[in-house]
Amino acid sequence: MKKKLLVCTNYRANPNQPSCAARGSKEILAELTRQLHTKNVSIEIEEIQCIGFCNVGPNLRLMPDGEFFHAVSNKKLLKIIKAAKIFLKN
Repeated sequence: MKKKLLVCTNYRANPNQPSCAARGSKEILAELTRQLHTKNVSIEIEEIQCIGFCNVGPNLRLMPDGEFFHAVSNKKLLKIIKAAKIFLKN
């Protein structure tokens, strides 16, 4: 399986049900894509409708069998990019 980074962009219109997109995952995805390109990190990014853990989103995961990232914000992107670099080397 090819290594990639999954980004949940699921949106639930019901405000009583948490969702990653309602917490800014689309904006995080755009910034993450920009930073990966700037730093020459070549990892495929795949938008996915649900990774689970909706109550602690936005959520990302390195695949296959990689680390989960919860409550992702732009402040955490550098950590995620560093993890992706290490993940790609293994």
